[in-house]
Order: sequence, then structure tokens, then C-alpha cells
Amino acid sequence: MLELRLSELAQSLGVACESGDAVVTGLAIDSRAVKPGDLFVAIDGEHVDGHDFIDKALDNGAAAIACTRPIDVASPHIKAADSHQVCANYGQLMRGRFHGSVIGITGSAGKTTAKSFLESICGRAGTTVATLGNQNNELGVPLTLARLSTDPTFAVVEMGASQKGDIAYLKSMAAPQVVVLLNALEAHVGRFGSLEAIVETKGEILDDLTASDTAVLNADQSHYSAWHLRAAPARIISFGESSTADIQLLDLTDRGFDGSDITVDAMGTQISLRLSIPGKGGVTNALASIAAAMALDIDVSVIVQGIEVLSPVEGRGNTLYLDRGIRLIDDSYNASPSSVMAALDSLKHARPPRTAVLADMLELG
Repeated sequence: MLELRLSELAQSLGVACESGDAVVTGLAIDSRAVKPGDLFVAIDGEHVDGHDFIDKALDNGAAAIACTRPIDVASPHIKAADSHQVCANYGQLMRGRFHGSVIGITGSAGKTTAKSFLESICGRAGTTVATLGNQNNELGVPLTLARLSTDPTFAVVEMGASQKGDIAYLKSMAAPQVVVLLNALEAHVGRFGSLEAIVETKGEILDDLTASDTAVLNADQSHYSAWHLRAAPARIISFGESSTADIQLLDLTDRGFDGSDITVDAMGTQISLRLSIPGKGGVTNALASIAAAMALDIDVSVIVQGIEVLSPVEGRGNTLYLDRGIRLIDDSYNASPSSVMAALDSLKHARPPRTAVLADMLELG
């Protein structure tokens, strides 16, 4: 693991170490997850105050503590005004020590599946660190960066947003050389106020790219041209069904919830893949992952292997087999109108009788 002195973090925050200095090798915000050598950041949350668990964190091996109010401990610690800023600075310092390739992914839908595709691909091409689950916010991204070491070749970082400026903030931490913008859809429009605000916010991942960076863009989105301009001077690799796409879908056989068989023109190389991820969204995420992997110069055979072995993750189209031959498809995670329509489209390919169980969709305005 990469090491960091507590005094380096303190200096970046403009605070002083108390009770001495320490070498830290990881970051934790949950005392139950603390490993020996970690920095435990006590976060005063809505329901739980991390300061109440400092002793537990020290018992579990924390090398140092970051807090937002005075504490009475003999172990090295720092007191800062903002615990989230502590995590952000830790992540940035770790990113500065990392010399591999960082891929940043955002979009309204498909981020976690695209991340999983790329983790599978990159893991076959080199040692890879990727976002755990959907830890894609201002705390999750630093936790991902904290896991970097001298070994990984790739880091795949998922980035989510709940308001304008979030993607810019997360991108400033992760500093990706390859950015993937999947889409901007009506999900969370109630929170953002308009689709245009979502388009703008997701597009923040394209700001301040250099000519040595690569932007992977969805050529089928109506916002593609604007995003293409915004990403300049970065290299652009597009994906989609559009005839202009660099990674173009040529043929699709939908196998319903069993996945899809697709044929793709990948920058002049025709490849055939069998996906286990169901729905059109799975196809779109596979195309985006092919584009990002090619930006990293990963061999096509490795890309195919990485995509074909991936199965749906929990809550995103995974299958549960119940009694009496009943097959339950769990696609319950964070529904939006577009994702529900995609699930219903896959349901059409299932043998009858078929039943769709739908609940409320929130944050739609």
C-alpha cells in the first residue's frame, strides 16, 4: 500500500498534528472497517457520530485519527473543520503518488455496470483497483483512491452526482486520464430541476482535459455534439449504434434476461460477444467499456474475455431461482423511467406467464 505521513495530510489542510506524527496506509470512515495502519476519520453524520467510535477504531488498529472537535486520546490525531475535506485531501495525495492509468465513469444510468465491465477487462490486463459497490460520492471516491498502491496498473473510479459541481469535485480528486460519459437521462431530475442541468453536471467530467487525455462519449445521445466540443482538446472515442461511432453496434440478438449476442465494429476490427448482462443498457455499457479499454491499448481478445465473463450484479438484473420453477429478476436498484422500460423490454422475451412488480420512482420532479 502507499504510505502517507499524518503531517503531510495536516499540512495540506492547514492544521497541526497532535500527540505526534504517524505513518498511515489506509482510510476508514467506519470503525468496523478499520485495518491496522488506517487513518480513521470521525464523521458527524445524520444518524451516527463517528467521534463516538474513536476508541473502537483505535482498538482495531487505527494509526491515527481525524476529528472535527477536541478529543482526549494519546494517539496521533488532527482536528479539521470539515471531515469530508480530510477524506478529499487524503484521496488527492494518494492519487498524486499513483503512476498508473485512472478511468473515471459517470452518467445517469449504467455507471456501476460499466465500472464492473472495465474492472473485469482491466483486471485481465494488469492489477486493478475499482470502486467498491456504488461508493461514487464525495466519501466513496477518496476511499477508492486510498486503496491505490505501487502495484496497480489501472484504477476504475465511478462518479455520481446529486447537485451541480459534484462531478467536477470528484474529478479533481481522481484526475482520470480516460473519462467515460455514458448518458444524461431523466433520473434524479427532481433533484436537479431539469434535464439540461443534468447534462451540464454530467458534462463536468469533460472539463479541463488535455490533448493526452481521452473522452469516451455516447454518439447516440442528443447531447453528443456539445459534449464533443466540451471535451476538446482530448482525443474522442465514440460508441453507439450511430454510423459515425468509433465503436459501433452492428448486430444485436436479444436473449431477454439471459443477455445479448452482439457484433461490434471496434475501430475497424469486427468482434462478436455474448453478454450475460440483460437489456439494451448492458449493450451500451459494453460498448463504452470497449471504447475505454481500447483507449488504454488493451488487446481485443482481453476485452472480449473481460466482457463475456461478467454476470449481473445484485439489484441490476440478477436472477434468483425460487420454488416451483419461478425465476425472479432483481432489477430493483434505483429505478428510472428509461431503466424500467428497458427491463420491460427484456421481459417481453421471457416465457409466459410474466409478471412485472413496480413501485414508486422518486426524484422525478
